[in-house]
Amino acid sequence: MSSNILISLRPENVIRQLPWRVDSKAALGFLLLLATFSLVGWLYLTQASAVTATSYRMDQLRLELDQIKNQNAALTLEIARLEALDRIESRARELGFAPTTNVRYLPVANYPMPLEPEEPAWGGGPLRSDREESQTEFDPAVWWTDTLDNFAAWLEGRE
Repeated sequence: MSSNILISLRPENVIRQLPWRVDSKAALGFLLLLATFSLVGWLYLTQASAVTATSYRMDQLRLELDQIKNQNAALTLEIARLEALDRIESRARELGFAPTTNVRYLPVANYPMPLEPEEPAWGGGPLRSDREESQTEFDPAVWWTDTLDNFAAWLEGRE
């Protein structure tokens, strides 16, 4: 028994003879699945690209921050160098300034405060100390102590 099967290689006959022929519903499902995977892949690549771009921008900003910190450190060093007392003294001598040896003090009558205590503007009590008011000569140490006491009392009155 011999079988004579004649195979035709014409396109319409070849398509009819293929065993994996797909109907239209399966082809549509396959195309939808392919489109879904393509969309998910595109979204993933877009997000990865945005993350990478943001990462590069952050690296640039960190580098810029480091450069600014280095500039600040250099400026702080320059300020310290310019504020050195020996440099200021030499610069003052260049400008014609010199230390003085002739100091004169001028007496001022009724200084630093009048004899009668005045009511301060902030409503507190008088700020004069309890020291003797009958001093006839000006003593800078007593004046400075009184001034510091008055300032401390003023600060306490504000708080």
